[in-house]
Formats: sequence, structure tokens, C-alpha cells
Amino acid sequence: MASSLKAANKQIVAPMRQAWINSLRDLIAEISSSALHYYQTGYEDRQDEEYKRITELEGKISLMLNFKEDDHKKLHDLIRQMLSSLDKGKEGEKIFIETHPAVLALSRSILKREWDRVKEDIPVT
Repeated sequence: MASSLKAANKQIVAPMRQAWINSLRDLIAEISSSALHYYQTGYEDRQDEEYKRITELEGKISLMLNFKEDDHKKLHDLIRQMLSSLDKGKEGEKIFIETHPAVLALSRSILKREWDRVKEDIPVT
């Protein structure tokens, strides 16, 4: 009985976890590409709507992260540093150049670990 309940729970949790992975991956892809575009357009040509969308993405990502996990906290901090560098013009270039690839690398690591958890939860029949 307990093993069938555990298998049933895994069948429920795995798709939910996969949906979370897909959503987080899409949000990170969008925020990183939008931030890069925003950075490359030059400070003078930036539009408020673009920045509003970037901050909206930051909020969504923040709500999806588990702040009990150190790498999730680190990802949140890196995203905030990356975005705050966009407000600093030329002074923020060095920070952006450091944080943008760091956000992508840490995101890959988190997503890979979560995917490994999904694979563990998929029952073998």
C-alpha cells in the first residue's frame, strides 16, 4: 500500500516539476536575452516598456525560486546585480559582462539538477 501511494505521488510530482523546469527555463531565457538586448542598445535608446518587462520577469523568476536552497538565492542575487547594472550606463558594463554569463551558467546547473530529480521521480514500468 505504501509503495503504491509513493508511486502515485511520483506520477503526480514529476509532471509538476517538469512544468516548473520548463517555465523557469523560459523565463530565464527571456530575461537574459532581454537584458542583453537592453545592454547592447545603449543607454540613450532604451525604452521604459522594455525595462518594465525585464523587471516583471525578475519578479516571476523570484517567485519560482526556493530561497532555502543556496544556489537559488545566488541566482536571484546574480539576476538583481545584472539588472541593476543596466541602470548604471557605462559604469555598469563590467558588472553586466560578469553577471550575464554567470546567470546562465548557474541556471543551467539548477535546471540540470531539477531535471535529474524529475528522472528519479518517473516510475519505471
